[in-house]
Amino acid sequence: MSDHARVRPATATWAGALLLLEALGMLAVAVWTAISALGDPPEHIAGGIFLAALAAGVAFFLLQAGKGMLDGKSWTRAAAVVWQVLQIGVAAGTFDGGEGPVWLALILAALGVTVFALVLRKSVTLWLNPESA
Repeated sequence: MSDHARVRPATATWAGALLLLEALGMLAVAVWTAISALGDPPEHIAGGIFLAALAAGVAFFLLQAGKGMLDGKSWTRAAAVVWQVLQIGVAAGTFDGGEGPVWLALILAALGVTVFALVLRKSVTLWLNPESA
């Protein structure tokens, strides 16, 4: 069956959309970090700009992963799983209240678990690797 004749399952659509949402979130983090860095003392500006660039790189990575998920690219499963594990780790570190608000930790954890569960569904497996059917 050709790629054009395949129908994307709703689970893959949701996973791709949530990855794109995460990309927007990381882009917002990148912008916020860059603006914050410019208000820092001169000796901290370089580190802040580096973190902003790193966040922008992650946003680009997530944008490509989301687009790839929607297009049925097989590499996107690994990309999505790796990011969700990292995100759940950040949520766990944030959850104790020492590094950030608990509501943010809950959102990050819920989003991470949801995308993780979606990309492991059989319908997504078949979407990303039609030869395994």
